[in-house]
Amino acid sequence: MGKLDLKFYWAIFLRRSPYFMLVAALLTAIGLTVAFILPPVYISRASILVEPQQISGNLVQSTVAIDPYQQIQILQRRVMTRASLFDLAQKTGIAADNPEATTEDIIQNTARRIVFSGGEPQEVTRNGPAPEAIMIGVSFEAEDAALAARGANEVVSLILQENLRSRTSKAEETVRFFEAEVERLSAELEETSAAISAFKTDNVESLPDSLETRRQQQSLEQERLLALEREESALRNERATTVWVFERTGTTGNLVTRSPEETELEALKSERIKQLAVYAPTSSRIRILDTRIAALERLVEEQRATRVVEGGGDLAAGPSSELELELAPIDARLEFIAQEKALIEQTLVDLQSSIQQTPSNEMTLERLEREMAGLRAQHDSATSGLAQAQAGLRIELDAQGERFTVIENPVEPTGPESPNRKLIAMAGMAGGIGAGLGLIVLMELLNRSIRRPVDLTSTLGIQPIATIPYIRTAAEARLRRGLIVGSLLFVLVVIPLGLFLVNTYYMPLDLLVDQIQEIVRPGSAPEIAEPAQQ
Repeated sequence: MGKLDLKFYWAIFLRRSPYFMLVAALLTAIGLTVAFILPPVYISRASILVEPQQISGNLVQSTVAIDPYQQIQILQRRVMTRASLFDLAQKTGIAADNPEATTEDIIQNTARRIVFSGGEPQEVTRNGPAPEAIMIGVSFEAEDAALAARGANEVVSLILQENLRSRTSKAEETVRFFEAEVERLSAELEETSAAISAFKTDNVESLPDSLETRRQQQSLEQERLLALEREESALRNERATTVWVFERTGTTGNLVTRSPEETELEALKSERIKQLAVYAPTSSRIRILDTRIAALERLVEEQRATRVVEGGGDLAAGPSSELELELAPIDARLEFIAQEKALIEQTLVDLQSSIQQTPSNEMTLERLEREMAGLRAQHDSATSGLAQAQAGLRIELDAQGERFTVIENPVEPTGPESPNRKLIAMAGMAGGIGAGLGLIVLMELLNRSIRRPVDLTSTLGIQPIATIPYIRTAAEARLRRGLIVGSLLFVLVVIPLGLFLVNTYYMPLDLLVDQIQEIVRPGSAPEIAEPAQQ
């Protein structure tokens, strides 16, 4: 400190004091002007609580299953749409304050005033504390306390309306979807049911449920065919024997009083009575028996007509009439057997054809029934979903689902929150003093001229005898004082006046600062959501 010439530096400060005063006065004037020009900012705040579903989810579940944090983000974006912001400006009167402002300026001005807080997802560990209730903070800034409260109330109302409309709309869309799904599945069920019914009607003789019956009938018909073939063979042998005996003896030696057809007819009638106890009168087995009985009755009637003897004259016709009388029932029986065999063979062909068609019909029927079962399951699920969707819609209409509740209503603020005029003025004054001192230091660092005797000795190696300071003339002193006073007046009058005119006639200083910040830091402006593309 012994080498530090405080007297010299004080002299330098006094010599440079006009520059110091000019810079200090400039920044102090700017700070004071800005402190008094900036409009007051009133902030009205509200708090919204996100409440869970009022009715237990074990009883009935709302169909609007949206994560609350996601719902908050959706609502914020809907509130910050251009249409919502412009409508909000019209309702609060922001647009009326500046009639010359464009729509874009009104939207940007309104967006700057709205601030959301809270609603961020919370990380909760397995053993950590339970998550706190979800809170949303909404604040609205304005130059007037009443406008701030009015704007905050409008934003809160918009959030509540959008939440109710969004949840109700989603619930109604869910109900409409399930109604359309139930209607579609009902129509497909009716079509599939009609297709199954038509298929069964068209293939009634070859359905899989009657396959075992048809196989049993096929076995019975085959046994019946074998019995008829054996009987036919026996009758042919009997006929050949009768003819052989007649050719050698001239007589048959046997006059049949009752034909085999009559015996067979009685047997078939007894068989029909037994089968009626098991099968319905309209079954194929009973119909076949009725066909045989009818054919035998006609044959028996014909045989009886040929054996009628009118006046006893037929026996006197000779042995030839006796042979014909003996062979007539045999031939009639053989003819009946041939008819029966043809009928049985045709029945066997039909049964075999229906049995061969059964596997493919079974596959088709199973496919239709699988489609029917799948559609029925989908229909039951859609019906259950429709009932749940209708219950969920009722929950939303009655405001029993997840809802937003205002727990702190916006109130008119009692005083402005910003700007802090004293702090701005003091910051301007402190900044001016610091900048003035910095300017003096910078000027001295850049000045390399010789100004002290010690500088002569250290620089030129000369020991001065005496030093004579520079003495200004009276005119120079007046000129210097005039420049200093003029500069101070310019700083203290013109600069504040210019800032006042800019704030009044061009753009408020706070908006101007925001625009400068947007140029310097792109993306700092409030985010405005674009309308969704239809």
